[in-house]
Amino acid sequence: MKKYYKVNNVLEYLENSAEKFPDKNAFVDEKEALTFTQMRDASMRVGCALKQFDLHKDPVVILMDARHVPNLIATMGILYAGCFYIPLDPTSPVERLQIIFEKLEPKLVIYDEKAEATKEALKEQYRFVPYSSLTDAPIDMEYLEAIREQSNFFDPLFIMYTSGSTGVPKGVVHTHGDLIDYSEFTYRRYPFDENTVFGNQSPFFYANCLLDIYPPLAVGATVHVLSASLLSFPKKMVEQLQENHITELCMTPSSFNAVAEAGVLEPGCLPDLEFILPSGETINGKVMKQWESAAPKAGKFWNFYGSTELLSASLFKVNREYGDDENVPSGIPYHCTHILIVDEEGNELPRGEKGEMLIHNPWMFSGYYKDDARNQAVFVNDPMKKGYNELFFRTGDMGYLNEKGELVVVGRKDNMIKHNGYRMELGEVEFATKGIEGTQDCCCVHDKESGWIFLFYTGSISEKDLKSSLKVKLPKYAMPEKIVHLDSIPYNANVKADRIALAKMIPDLK
Repeated sequence: MKKYYKVNNVLEYLENSAEKFPDKNAFVDEKEALTFTQMRDASMRVGCALKQFDLHKDPVVILMDARHVPNLIATMGILYAGCFYIPLDPTSPVERLQIIFEKLEPKLVIYDEKAEATKEALKEQYRFVPYSSLTDAPIDMEYLEAIREQSNFFDPLFIMYTSGSTGVPKGVVHTHGDLIDYSEFTYRRYPFDENTVFGNQSPFFYANCLLDIYPPLAVGATVHVLSASLLSFPKKMVEQLQENHITELCMTPSSFNAVAEAGVLEPGCLPDLEFILPSGETINGKVMKQWESAAPKAGKFWNFYGSTELLSASLFKVNREYGDDENVPSGIPYHCTHILIVDEEGNELPRGEKGEMLIHNPWMFSGYYKDDARNQAVFVNDPMKKGYNELFFRTGDMGYLNEKGELVVVGRKDNMIKHNGYRMELGEVEFATKGIEGTQDCCCVHDKESGWIFLFYTGSISEKDLKSSLKVKLPKYAMPEKIVHLDSIPYNANVKADRIALAKMIPDLK
């Protein structure tokens, strides 16, 4: 039966929860806690303060502490002003931000003290306004209602920038409708409700944070914004999860690995945790079992596949035991999601064969902002020539559906290299490595100068034993020339393996 949603703008989630749960905490960070009513009113004030800048459905950048509640107030304030927001990392290199700004042409940049240096470097070209100057405006309901009357289900909600394979960041556009569709599906599927307590570990410029913003607003749940430093102090992270009675935790597998590797997960130590959600990379059975033992109420993981462009495309509650040396699949495609696995010529491959993943779902992004060439390259209509319109996104991810219909993601197409005369994907080596007992985390880097594959890993297994184990799993042409044990894998701001930092180590390892 077709579902007609009761909301047309995500701000209605905030407003409805403020009516139903006025004195309940909506968002809590290290410094402050705001109830739904306080969150709504503070956001309205920011929206009214933006009236002076004569904005109309324009892009507004947020350059603020990405783990602090005021960032979210600025977000909602921009939406109240009828505009769309662009969350950026205030600690990013100015050169990267300059590239983004030149294409984006933002009408306004809201900043805090974390972005002072960036503001000084770019203030002559763009209009910067401090967040602190926007918080005391009186609420003008007539103005806000007029803005809402002009808003639309299909209006842009945000642009989120991801790294492009060419080095030029990609601006992913999502609408209010996308996040409404996604939120309604998400909180029913898991299921989440007003009693769920979210632990947000992803910065607000990274797509995983969306799960910890909009579904909680929709159901009236509390979100605790966790400090970035907790991954460096895993024992402290466990204590924070305990003290705040966190019931939902979505992190990258690298983050789950880091906590498990630290040895702080005692059996039953997380009695409140119900939903364990790894997303973005492969996770193995050993790490999964450590978390399941720590959180007996959760039982199995909810493993899913998604991206900034697609948000989420597959999910399942892990339904069987996995060995320590097995990698856990990325869920089962939703009934409302269509996944094609194709070869380099675009032909659909039979189940079990690896190829590029083409995906269509209801909340797929609208396109890359002001980037016609990229949009033409990544969208394909009716790829199987069935004779009717169905638009698919070329994900650039390589994967296959196994015999159980589960999605197995093995790496990126843009990590495809020529090695020892064969075309191969670096993800094949990483996938095999993560499935070997004694390894925790890993990342491969291809050095173009030497042609070598450098495999960096963490764990208890020796480099010699890891090499022996890989010989059984990998074809000879895919074997890395250099295996390097590290105490920890460096992560970028999105808590994924930092290949650039690892590549800088290579000259000293040759």
